[in-house]
This record gives sequence, C-alpha cells and structure tokens, in this order.
Amino acid sequence: MKGVYMAENLRALDSLFYPRGIVVFGSVKHGKIAHQILTQLVSGSFRGVLCAVNPKGESPAEFPQVTGYAGVNEVEDEVDLAVICAPASFVLQVLDDCGHKKIPTAVIITSGFSEAGNRQGEKKLLECARRHGIRLVGPNCAGIMNTSSHFFASIEIHALPGRTAFVTQSGAIGGAVLSMAKLRGIGFSKFASYGNRVDIGENELLSYLAQDLDTDVIGLYVESLQNGRTFIEAAGEAVSRKPLIIIKSGRSSSGLRAASSHTGSLAGSDRVFDSMIRQVGALRVEGIEEMLDLCYGFTRLPQLKGNRIAIVTNSGGPGILTADRVEELAMDVKETDQAVKDKLHGFLPEHCAFSNPIDLTVEGSGKNYQRTLEIMLKHNYDGAIAINVATPFLDSRSLAEGIAAAASSQEKPLAAVFMAGEIVKEGIRALNESRIAHFPTGERAAYVFSKLHKYYTRRQIPASNGQVQRKTLPLKPPVLEPEAVSFLESEGLHFPEHAFVSSSEKILSFTDEIGFPMVMKVVSPQILHKSDVGGVILNIKNEQELDSAFEEIKTKFASYDFQGAMLYRQIEAPLEIIIGVKQDPDFGPVILVGAGGVYTELLEDISLRIAPLDKSQALEMISVLKIQKILAGFRGSAVLDSDALAELMASLSRLALTYPALKELDFNPVFVFEKGCLIGDTRILI
Repeated sequence: MKGVYMAENLRALDSLFYPRGIVVFGSVKHGKIAHQILTQLVSGSFRGVLCAVNPKGESPAEFPQVTGYAGVNEVEDEVDLAVICAPASFVLQVLDDCGHKKIPTAVIITSGFSEAGNRQGEKKLLECARRHGIRLVGPNCAGIMNTSSHFFASIEIHALPGRTAFVTQSGAIGGAVLSMAKLRGIGFSKFASYGNRVDIGENELLSYLAQDLDTDVIGLYVESLQNGRTFIEAAGEAVSRKPLIIIKSGRSSSGLRAASSHTGSLAGSDRVFDSMIRQVGALRVEGIEEMLDLCYGFTRLPQLKGNRIAIVTNSGGPGILTADRVEELAMDVKETDQAVKDKLHGFLPEHCAFSNPIDLTVEGSGKNYQRTLEIMLKHNYDGAIAINVATPFLDSRSLAEGIAAAASSQEKPLAAVFMAGEIVKEGIRALNESRIAHFPTGERAAYVFSKLHKYYTRRQIPASNGQVQRKTLPLKPPVLEPEAVSFLESEGLHFPEHAFVSSSEKILSFTDEIGFPMVMKVVSPQILHKSDVGGVILNIKNEQELDSAFEEIKTKFASYDFQGAMLYRQIEAPLEIIIGVKQDPDFGPVILVGAGGVYTELLEDISLRIAPLDKSQALEMISVLKIQKILAGFRGSAVLDSDALAELMASLSRLALTYPALKELDFNPVFVFEKGCLIGDTRILI
C-alpha cells in the first residue's frame, strides 16, 4: 500500500525516535521535570550525547555523563533532539534558540498552552517551528520512548522491551498503559505522547510506525482527530501491515440533540467514528485492559484463520462460561466429531466429557492436555483455549509444559487460562518462559480470539477510483422539496410521478399526468418533517378529494410560510428504506442506509460508511441490516432489488463528493421493488 506521507517527511521522525544527541531544557533540581527526563535517559542507558541547558549551566551531580550549559549556542556536540521542560513563558524563546542551532526536532513537555486557553502561544510555537524547519511534538505531552535504542525521553516509567508501539493523545492514559503493562510483563517497541498536537500528531505517527520493523502491533488512544480523511488513509496503511487497536474516548455526542434531519440524528459523531474503524479494519476497544489483552494476544499468538474454537478444561463451569462467550462473539464451539472422540477414548477414561468443551476432570495432567489439544487442533479446529483450574492433585508447571508442547507442534493459536492466582504461579512462569499467551479467564481469551479472527479475515480496502471533480451546488437555502426533486432528477435519480402546485386553479391539470391515488405534501421552509405536523395527506382517490385536500392543507398551514403542495402518485412497496448523507466535520460525507419510513429512529437499524462508496461496498452495508432478510425474500416473499438500492447509494456518494455544500440529504422513504427503486421523499440541508 502506498504511504500517506512522503518518505522524506517520515525520515524527519527518525531523530524523534533515534536521536544521536539530546539537549534537555529546564531546571535540573530534584523534583523538576528536566531532572526526571535526564534520570530516565541515564537509567535507560542512552548511548548518545546528553546535555542540559538552563540559566545556571547546571547538570545533575549524580550524572557525570550529562554536560551543563547556560545556552544551547554553547553546545559543541551534535544534537538532533531538544526536550523542552522550561516554563511556558520561556518555551518560545527556547524553541527559537533551537532553530538557530539547527536542531531538527523538539519535544515540548511543558503545559500551559491551548489546554489552558493559551491558543495564541501555541500558534506562535508552530510559526517558530515552521520558520526554522523544526518538527515538533507537544506541547503538554509525556514524551517519547524507543526501547530498541535505550531511549526514554519521557516522564512516564520505563517500558519493557516488546513488539507493540503505543501512541497517545493523553499523557495520563499513556502512563496508565505503561504501568499496567509492566505488571503483566507486556513490552513496547516505541511510545509517543503527542499532547496538544501542534505539529506531529497521530496521523504521521501511525504512518511512521506502520513501516517500523521493530513494531508488530500499534495501540492508539485518541480523543479527537487532527484530520479525519488523512486518518482514514494512515489507519488503513497501518492495518494493511499490522493490527491497529484504538481507544476513542467521548462516546456521547451533544450534537445528536441538535441534529435536524433523520440522517443527522442517526449519524452521530461516535457512530461515524465506529463505522470508520470497521471500514479501515482497525479494532476498537472500550478501555485499557482490553487494549493490553489485544496487544499481548497479537504479539504472542499466530494467525486465527477460522472461527472454530476448541476448549479443553479440567472443570466444567469455566469451560461452559468460555463456550458461552465464544459463541456470543460469533465464533463456533464446534461439536467434536466421532473421529476425534475415538482418538480421545484411546487414552482418556470414560468419566471425561468428550464433547467440545472437553472436560478432562481429574485426568487433566500435562500429558493429557498436550495429547488432547494436539488432536483437536489437527482435526477441523482453528484455535484452542486450554483452561486449568488449580487443584492440589496437579502440578501447574507440568500442565504448562504440556500446553506449551502442544502449541509448539502446530501453527494455530493456543491460549492458556490458569485460574487461582498464587497457586498456579509456577505454571504462569513456565508459560512465560515458553512465550505461551495466557489470560486470567476464558472469557478474556475468547475476546482476544474474536479480534484475531476479525483482523485476519478482514476485507482489504479497495483503492479509490480517483478524485471527483467538485462543483458549485445550484441551490440556495432553504431548499424546498420542489427544488430538491428537480435538482436530483437532473442528476439522474428517480421519483414517482409528481408535480408542484401553488394554487388550487392549476391542481386538476395534473391528474392525468400523475394518476390516482395520490399523496399531497405541504411545501414550506418552516416545515422539515411534514408527517410530524400533519402535512401529508394519503390515499387521495379522485379530483374532488384532491381539491379538498389542497384547501385543507392551505388552511391548516396558513400561519406558516405556505408555498404550495407536492403531488405524488401514491406508491405501495414491499419495503421502505432510508438512505442519507451527512457532511461529518472530521471525515467528510458519511453515507447511511437503514430501515425507513416513520420507524427510522425507533428501529435504528442502520449502517454507516464514509464516502467514496461503490456498489459492492453499498451491498456490504446492506448485508449487515436486519431488514436485509426482507430484501432477500423473507419467508417466501419476493426477492427485492438490492442491486438497484446499492446503485442509488453509490450515486448519493458521488453526489456528496461532487457537491461539498450538501450538508445533509435524506431519501426517506426509498421504495424498493422486485425491480428497481424510487425515492418517495427527500430533504436537502445546505
């Protein structure tokens, strides 16, 4: 996959993770941040040049390898990274001094900028950095680590070495992740806290780490996005190379309450983000524990290529709980076939349970675990979870060795669950020595397996068909229904027979053109949801009813800005769908499809995807809806035209990209037939 950023841009980040010389700005007294940074660098065995710059030219007496200077212009050694811990009021001058010294990269730990309302100060930092060609991380960040080069320029604890990179917008979350990971023996290749993101942010870091040979898995904590469209590209690039696991805070959305159209209310910001994550193939988790479980699982377990999971236990209850969770997560606790049972009967006594989950009971020795797991994994199972509940009869180390032997005999994922804590510590130690993935409960192991399966069986993102030529929208707000219909028809979209009437004198002239029965809808810039206020009259069967319906609507909405009425041929269709588009501030046009008509918000059976959207992707969106069963011919009913619906969705995607002034656009309902579909109602917000 082609990289999001040019190679030369990413090479600029090398001095961020692989500096040859570092200068730390700030007071080096005990308890000060600069002292803490130097302590981390020295204790981590950094091998390059270390300098401290502060007004007194001091360096910590306990660190003879650190040279102190009163100004960065005095530094004679080559330095390519500045770590700035000076007070906020001095940071701009320090950065300018770094520019004159030709230091290419800076990490600003200091807080007191946009997070404290000082946006102007942050703007000046960026201007200074760009003037000097400095790449900048921060301000208000926790720093950078690279375990492979013994580089720990961070206020957080040292990370253990490993194959996971962690990128975080929040330094506090970063510290929590590192601390919890250390307790579990989980290591990291790189760590980056980017704070206020004045320059380098999540997009560039993801693109860099996607190409990092020391990193097998990327974890990301994010609160907001630097650029949504670029994030899609950077995340997609990362996912094409390695798993990307994301925590996104801020699931609630006050914007939902202010949304004015169906699409606006259904396509809330977190829903859109969630859809984007699924679209690019990344994995979203709820919190730190799940994040660490997945980072650990992906670095310890081979690919899971199917969803059939074998469970081997020495106690029924934990095995059943694990089986329940496996199936809740859309995987299969496949029944043991007779050939497997026959092999198991060859060495296990009759009181064992031979149906998946296999219960070894008191016969759960290390050898029996090994033989059982090897047989299961060789016969139609894609992965296995081995559960051991500690008993006084069995040695946990020998059990662990048996499980490790089974894992080494094949290339399918095998996770161990050793329950009872302190009693099984020798077994846990043996599992760690053999690098066997282990979890405290079967449910957590099942969760990791489900995400392994989701990642390794994901669909690759197709390449975009190129840029759409943008055009000026030939509409002015507010867009009334007659104008909306006329515009959409000019773009090749189809409606039932229709006409707009502004007075009763002309109304009867459209009866032959449209035909009965008819639907009449009020037209007024003050009325958005017409059916909610009684602005729709159905089943108009003749000219007399048509005439009286117009007078009824005209009288009822006389106090509104009444423009007239839209007449449509009344359509009876097997299914009504909503299709819509919303311009998301982060990602641009977001396409929505779901159950339509008056039950749209009630059922909330919807699917979202960020444009561009082609027909195959539209069909994929439709396939996850509950109402897809109706489209496919539920209980002998006719099969409806999903292809026509998908083509309409793809047309809407092109429309939204062509006319960026379209803020929101609803088709609700769309009538779907055995052949074709028609738009029954539309509203456009610009």
